[in-house]
Amino acid sequence: MIRMGMLLAGAMTILGPLAATPPAKAVTAVAASIAAPSGQDLILGTWALYASRFVSPEGRVIDDVNGGISHSEGQGYGLLIAVAADDRAGFERMLGWTRAELFVRGDDLAAWRWDPNATPHITDRNNATDGDILIAWALYRAAKRWDRPKWRNEARAIVEAVMAKTTAPSAFGTVMLPGAQGFKAEDQPDGPVVNLSYWVFPALEELGEISPKLKRSGIAENGLRLAKVARFGQAGLPADWTSLKGEQPAPAKGFPAEFGYNALRIPLYLAWSTHADEPLLAGFTDALSAQAGGFRTVDLATGVTKDVLTDPGYRAVADVAQCALGRAAKAASAENFEPTSYYPSTLHILALMALAERYPQCLR
Repeated sequence: MIRMGMLLAGAMTILGPLAATPPAKAVTAVAASIAAPSGQDLILGTWALYASRFVSPEGRVIDDVNGGISHSEGQGYGLLIAVAADDRAGFERMLGWTRAELFVRGDDLAAWRWDPNATPHITDRNNATDGDILIAWALYRAAKRWDRPKWRNEARAIVEAVMAKTTAPSAFGTVMLPGAQGFKAEDQPDGPVVNLSYWVFPALEELGEISPKLKRSGIAENGLRLAKVARFGQAGLPADWTSLKGEQPAPAKGFPAEFGYNALRIPLYLAWSTHADEPLLAGFTDALSAQAGGFRTVDLATGVTKDVLTDPGYRAVADVAQCALGRAAKAASAENFEPTSYYPSTLHILALMALAERYPQCLR
């Protein structure tokens, strides 16, 4: 669990060797900021712990639960958090690895999965659209933070490739497909198939600043419309994978009909967006908190809880939702970072970022 001393140690790690023996005034200033840590302090310290656990020296973000693989989603998250922590050196290492190992398709989209135990390491060259969106978002934020127009141009190129290769018409307007291959109407018997957790709403809002095509498409607004109507079963929650073949959405055939680990990100992204839809967010939060002990995954056919998610990272996502709704004055779980495994630990830092940017009143 991260505490004040660990925050100071994290600050020294991020600042590098020159900070190992800082002047007394610098120590006093850092200590003073830690005494009443801001969102930035918390992100800096948690990033140091996270990077030491999940990021290789070469800049590869490691999914420790899934055989040590890396994927475009993880690289995007890592890059985004490094920008928030003002860790330019770490950002550039991860960006270099990502360019060399994942951007091998030749179309400005990243191959989604890199397996250290396979030869070649990439066995599936399909992309994951949320990974591309996250990488573009991180590049755009980095370009603004460190004044690098080249990264802004890279971000725009990725977004333009997403628009050209991973969008499709539907009864709900233009939608974003999970990948360039495998999800269109001609690819699935009930296609197009979408995954609402791939709509990273705050990213889509910001990236619209550099891509008029994205902004005009209405993809973000269409995703919100889908989130309101794609609610299934007794729990009234969306499926991880949703068919848009008919006039009404339905759980996609060939995929588990569940509100699972993918969809857990939807309330986080909704709360993180500039204009959070409170009734929509409240519906998610009420349904997910119906069982004490934390957020949960749900079998949509039966309404039965599959897993109760008590990891601190999942509780941190719940904190963001409660703060967005004005139901909590303090994000107690989010403030106490304890690395566990890749996915919940990542969600934990993303929750801290959302709180720092949108709901700083919920942090100490």
